[in-house]
Order: sequence, then C-alpha cells, then structure tokens
Amino acid sequence: MSNEAVRTEDSEFDGVRKLPFTIPDVYGFLGHAYVLGILQNYEECKPWIYTHYNQLYISKDYIGIGEYRLDFFPNLMVLFGNVPWLKYRQTCKGMLADLGVDIHAFLKRHIDGGYYCSTYVDEYYIPNSISNGAHHFSHDLMVYGYDLNRQIYNIAIFDKNRQFSFQEVTFENFGLAYYKDTGQKGISLCRKVEPREYGGSRYGAQLGRFDLELQTMVDSMSDYLNGVDTSKRLRFYYQSIEGYYGLDIYEGLQEGFRLTAEGSINLDVRPLHILWEHKKMMTARIRYLQEQGALGEDNGALEGYTRLEGEAMVLRNMLLKYFYSRNNATLGDIVTRLSHMQAAEEQVLGELVEELCRRNHLTPYQYEQAEKLEV
Repeated sequence: MSNEAVRTEDSEFDGVRKLPFTIPDVYGFLGHAYVLGILQNYEECKPWIYTHYNQLYISKDYIGIGEYRLDFFPNLMVLFGNVPWLKYRQTCKGMLADLGVDIHAFLKRHIDGGYYCSTYVDEYYIPNSISNGAHHFSHDLMVYGYDLNRQIYNIAIFDKNRQFSFQEVTFENFGLAYYKDTGQKGISLCRKVEPREYGGSRYGAQLGRFDLELQTMVDSMSDYLNGVDTSKRLRFYYQSIEGYYGLDIYEGLQEGFRLTAEGSINLDVRPLHILWEHKKMMTARIRYLQEQGALGEDNGALEGYTRLEGEAMVLRNMLLKYFYSRNNATLGDIVTRLSHMQAAEEQVLGELVEELCRRNHLTPYQYEQAEKLEV
C-alpha cells in the first residue's frame, strides 16, 4: 500500500487518515516494533529486514545497573535513525511550544504527508494502557492515523495486558497525556520512502534502497555463531558496546536468572520474549531465503529453528508462571534448558551458514579476522 493512498484530494476527503501499520514480528521493544510495523507492509523492504535481526546482545552497561537486557543488535536507538527505507524528522515539545504550534494541527499535517509520529506521553490519560487511571507514567507511543469525525487518533502501544496492540484515544485525552510534563520531550517522525523518490536518482542511493546481500547476512550470522562483538564493526559511527554477543548471550541469561533466584536483581520477562522473537525471525528468514532460491527446500535449518522457536516460547511461558509462583526451581529448570538450547542452536546455525556458503558460492567466514577486532 502506497502513502499516495493517504494523500487524497480534498474533495474526496472523508475526515479519516490511517497510514499502513501492522502487528510486527518483533515488538519486545517499541523501537523495533515501530520500524517493522511500517516496513513489513512492503515487499521491497524484506531484504533489509532479513539482513538485520540476526545478532543479539546483552550490554554490560545495563548489567552494571542490575538489568540483563537482551536486545537485537543494532539496538532500537541506532536502528530508528538508520533505516534506508524511512525518511526522518526530529523535533521536541519545547520547540513546538516556543513556536506556538498546536500538537493536533502538527499531527494532522504530518499524517497527511505520510509521517508516523512517536512521542512520549503520560499513560495515565491513555485508555487501555498499563497505567491508565492508576498512576502517572511516561512512555512512548506511535500515532499513525486520525478520524476528525470521531475526534480520535489511531495509536500503537503496550496495552493493559502488556500486549502490543492498536488502540484509539480521543483528541482530548491525547492532549492531556501529551502536555503533561513527563520529562521526555522528544518527537520523532518518519515516513516510508516512495520508489518515485529514489528510482531515477544516483544521488539518493542511500535512501530507499537496500538489495539482498547474502555475504553480509552470512557474516552477521557467523558473528552470532562465534559470539563476536559486532559493535566493533561500527566504530566509525559510535563507541563499541561491551557485553555478551551471539551464542554467548545464553550464558548472560543464565547468570541473570541465577541472580534473580538469589533476589539480587528484579525479575524481567522481556529477555526470554526477545529470545523467542529472535527464533521467530530466524524461521521467517529461512523461509524467505528458500523463496529467493538461496536455500533448498530440503534444508534442515527450517525444522531446526522451528523447534528452537517452540522451545523459546516454552521458556517464556515458564518465566511468566514463575512471576506468580516465585518457585526458584522453575528458574533452575530454565537455566538448564538454556544450556541445551545453546548447544542445539550452535549446531543448526553452523549447518545453515555452511549451506548458504556452499549453495551461493560465498566466502567462508574468517573467524581469525573477527578476533583481530578484539585487539
């Protein structure tokens, strides 16, 4: 669906604008959910999606504050500003206030132009949110549409059941939530780049184009397989990030759950949710590679990752049960099963990388070169 469908003539305008947005495959952190919720609507974006979302990491910066935060690498902060299919604008609440810009006029104008808007609000005023009517809490949401007749915005949030979902909020309630001083002032806007904007221009090659590059994908998978710190590849752009990478994240997760059992850190269910989303992305990637002819239909990786996806879901559900039971034996079982899962994934992923290299005449990964990155 094109953004052109949104920019209809005034004579046809019925007071309703809604940009394409879907439930994404990754929603454990909203930065990923926002990007994929937009891009998964478009076939031409699949090469970018499946080249990314290979690597996982746990940053030592978070470990230092007692949080074993598992995330995809690059993380949502890097990702949200570096997607070739999206054009960005950034501003802040203070700037709009100083210029006397009404937030409702601002949102309407940008949605009319195909822009999605992410900003922080006080969830106390957002219906069906976790904090609605209970306590004041600052969190971000995505606005992707409006209805002038009903005076509502279409938004994407974590709802009261902690599920990523699409909701509606009245203009009045959104205004209360937006203008409440939350301490978070940023406003991020982005829109999907149209083919007509880049198709005939050699100067805009970095915007709106990303071809499937199997060697890059294999290198990323191999980083995961060998526990390589992928952030060191990006030192041209920002400081590298120490932590657990790739298969080594299993050891980080086990360490975190042992500390949880001791009462040293708080329980966090998100890491196992992200682990499940990673396996889900791997099965989707394998199917995509088969569709592209890069993998044979008889390759065993799909079956292997389907099993891993199921196991990750089992572990996620076990942790949710622990949330209520607080039976530390459950955490012990999770730690044991993570070891088995690590060994199984090492075998399946190793075979997948070998098959991709063989079938597509790719250069085998040189782990010795990756080790030099550690120097």
